[in-house]
Amino acid sequence: MRLSTREIVLGWITLLLVLMAGSYWLGQARLEEWRAAAREKESLSQRIAVTERLINQRPRWEQRLQQLLAALPSYPPDKDVTAELLKKLERTAREQGLRLMRREPEKEKDLGDLFEVAIHCTWEADLEQLVHFLYAIQSQGAIFDVQKLTVTPAREGGRLKGTFTVDVAYRRAAGSARKKDKSKK
Repeated sequence: MRLSTREIVLGWITLLLVLMAGSYWLGQARLEEWRAAAREKESLSQRIAVTERLINQRPRWEQRLQQLLAALPSYPPDKDVTAELLKKLERTAREQGLRLMRREPEKEKDLGDLFEVAIHCTWEADLEQLVHFLYAIQSQGAIFDVQKLTVTPAREGGRLKGTFTVDVAYRRAAGSARKKDKSKK
């Protein structure tokens, strides 16, 4: 049996089309894998760039941390500072006209180089006094930090009441690490 030129050309075209369709069908999965790998490579490149920037900024952040640590008050390792912190908070509130109804300090938390005491307070004041109190707390630097603040209108006209939690940060003198080590033995 003899094939004509036309049949041979059609056979080759059919074979080419089948090969191209098979290649496309088999290569589609690979193509998606390559695209995913390219996206992952781009994502990793961006993360590397961000990480390198952060590493290059480390001296600046360490300097800022040292400035903040220097601004924090330091107390002896064996001194209970809760009463002093409560007095400071009360004095700031009184100066701004905010009335503290109740103050409940939590136990001191050791955060490594820092120590922290959370004080839950119930208060009453008008809006202007509250704003002045919050500004006074903020202007004391890193010592006081108001975490949770609730505000509700009081029964009296123009008065507000609510609660807030103040986190007070401070340092202990160098002897605090020795005190802890002795207590663990």
